[in-house]
Amino acid sequence: MTTLKEEPGPGAEGGGPDQAFAGQTSVPARRGRRAALTRLTRLVRQHWIFASALAVAVLPRLVAMIGFQPAMLFQLDTYDYLWGAVHVSPNVVNPSGYSLFLWLLRPFHSLLLVVFLQHLLGLGIATAVYALARHYGLPAWGATLAAAPVLFDPRQILVEQFVMADLLAMALMVGAFAILLLRWPPSMGQVVTAGLMTGASVTVRPTTVPLVLLFPLFLLLRRAGWRKAGASLLAGVIPVVGYMSWFAAVHGSFNLTNSNGMFLWSRTMSFANCAVIGPPADLRALCPDAQPGYLAQPDPSRRLQPKRYLWSHSTWPWRQKPSGLVPDTAAFTRASNARALSFAIMAIEAQPFSYIGVVAKDSARPLVTTASNLRFPTVQPHVSAPVRANQRYEIASVRDYLSSGGQGGAGDLGHAYGTRLESPYVSLMNSYQDIVFLPGQVFALIMLTGLAGIILPRRRTAVAALLWVSAVILIVLPIAEHEYTYRYVLPAVPLACIATAIALRKPGHEAARA
Repeated sequence: MTTLKEEPGPGAEGGGPDQAFAGQTSVPARRGRRAALTRLTRLVRQHWIFASALAVAVLPRLVAMIGFQPAMLFQLDTYDYLWGAVHVSPNVVNPSGYSLFLWLLRPFHSLLLVVFLQHLLGLGIATAVYALARHYGLPAWGATLAAAPVLFDPRQILVEQFVMADLLAMALMVGAFAILLLRWPPSMGQVVTAGLMTGASVTVRPTTVPLVLLFPLFLLLRRAGWRKAGASLLAGVIPVVGYMSWFAAVHGSFNLTNSNGMFLWSRTMSFANCAVIGPPADLRALCPDAQPGYLAQPDPSRRLQPKRYLWSHSTWPWRQKPSGLVPDTAAFTRASNARALSFAIMAIEAQPFSYIGVVAKDSARPLVTTASNLRFPTVQPHVSAPVRANQRYEIASVRDYLSSGGQGGAGDLGHAYGTRLESPYVSLMNSYQDIVFLPGQVFALIMLTGLAGIILPRRRTAVAALLWVSAVILIVLPIAEHEYTYRYVLPAVPLACIATAIALRKPGHEAARA
């Protein structure tokens, strides 16, 4: 079977110090470059189907970068991340691992560079999917097909164009799987690196936290040894505990955020009935019927999305005005988070089947419908009233990150995706996203085929089980914590595709038996 490894090319000496005159390239350096070019050429020839698909996948990403400038600025989240990159401190709503990534790139003062690197990471994720699929026995065309959703889905490309944490967390997570699984048994260096990357992904998007435990469990079940399992667990825990310690030093709570209870409370608004829950008097204000105006809907089937309760500034957490420029600090406090968590736990304990029902219903949505709300905009966004209330903060975040008097600032703020649209590239992307996408029913088929790699005896492998279970967790956990949006489903797609590739491998393939 052809793999992504290749033998060193002839004449591949290590580079030495510069020789002769300034500006003159040394002979070893020239030979090194020729050897590298030879290896790259050989690699492309060996994997020409995937290389061709990879080259084609660059085109819609170039259209996105030219047509939507300087980047896609997603509601208030983007500005929180940019603010955290300039004023380095753990954010109370979302972990600040992505802000630290932006902080590393801050000397370049460019959002264009940020999205360029994210598009490269997206292509890297597709390459990891291809490499794992080939390693576990798929032919080149099949492995390329497994990587196709990451290569071409416009929703994946849109997330790469966002100044948001999703893509970085996905890249760290998929990279950890690739490092762990591409050679078996894994070395101590592999398990430690994979663990560190998984732990780092938690500080970017907390929904990956179960993987910190799944990796060492997988190593134990596959008899890789308790030392490697322990090393994987320790490596995964270190970044998480380090971040939580930083958060505690700043905000007084040993946590990743002050929002986990608030998000879970908003989830319970889908089913909570305080006549059944019977909350104490100090929590009655958190009941659905105690919410203001149209939010006080007694019939659970007619209630609005959980985010409407969380972000409506007329609900109980938002009674106090923010004391500074950052708008969310007054609502997402340690006390409010603890109060919301107490109510949410009581609601789930009192109505467990109602909670399971709404989570199961929303978890099925990406399998039976095709998401239509995660699309590149086709009309220039305009500043709306809710954005205008936070406009000083948003402009300051972009201005300070770019270290300019407003370059890419006020003119790029919008009600949903702040960006500057450029013709005719917007029309090209609009046509593309109408034609090319991953239908929900196809994703359901991918998930069902991956499940076969767990159930069917001749197809069953621990690797497929690890990947498939991880994909399910990544889909269900954000829904159980808050609500469904396809942006939260996207990280599960590459894992599901690899699991499916393993399920479709030739039975008895050596790597697949690992």
